[in-house]
Amino acid sequence: MDALALKQKLQHIQSTNLSAQEVELPYQWAMHMMQHIGSPDPVLRDELIYVTFATWIGQGVFSEEQLRQLLQMALDDQHLFHGIGEQGTDSVFTRTFSVLLLPPILSVDRQRPFLKKEDIEVTHHRLTAYLELEKDVRGYTDDKGWAHAPAHAADAVEDLAQSPYMERGALLGLLHALTLKITESGVVYIHDEDQRMAHAVVTILRRNLLEQSDIASWIDSLNPNGRTEGESPLKISQMSLNVRVFLQTLYFAIRTEEAEPFPAVRSLILHALEKK
Repeated sequence: MDALALKQKLQHIQSTNLSAQEVELPYQWAMHMMQHIGSPDPVLRDELIYVTFATWIGQGVFSEEQLRQLLQMALDDQHLFHGIGEQGTDSVFTRTFSVLLLPPILSVDRQRPFLKKEDIEVTHHRLTAYLELEKDVRGYTDDKGWAHAPAHAADAVEDLAQSPYMERGALLGLLHALTLKITESGVVYIHDEDQRMAHAVVTILRRNLLEQSDIASWIDSLNPNGRTEGESPLKISQMSLNVRVFLQTLYFAIRTEEAEPFPAVRSLILHALEKK
């Protein structure tokens, strides 16, 4: 199905308030939506495809096997890794809106578990690899809408971290993958990336499976001084600003948390900020 026909169909569904149960063959429509999930048309991609997916998944339209297939498709080379490494091209939209399918699917799994341990492990492996390889960190683009890779990936990390299959080593892996985006030097984040990444980190910490030494080492790893070799003064400045804003945002996100490990984390953050 071409993009225009899909757009018209989804607009009709939205404008007539059709419930998902009234749509014939919703999984077939899901396959059409996956085909165009990276459309450069922000209305089709964001307002129609993403919103429809999130709504239908939340309403329980798809079977457990269909959700598993959607998860596998979102994580595959044609979606999450489509054009990986490119910067400034439209391929970013396929990647960032594929990763945005993970939160609603993982949310269903928390409510009624259906994903196997192997499914979660594959998701962890693919998501951390994506965070390491994604180079296009644009937020909002004037003519094509949101790309927002760091924020969308952080949303996926936040949901994945809540899986009971995510133990200490896996949670550390998520933290270290986020580090690569927190310490971005190519741009200064201006589209709330710090908020979304901080929320993901809070969720990881709330599992209370990490040692204090793990957390201290991770916070130390954010120090730009260890990452500046060969970088220009501009990039060093941008990295330092991104890290400082992130740490400030994380501090305020946990400022009233009294459960472990948050009091100790606040002290570690303040110490790190005082060194900057």
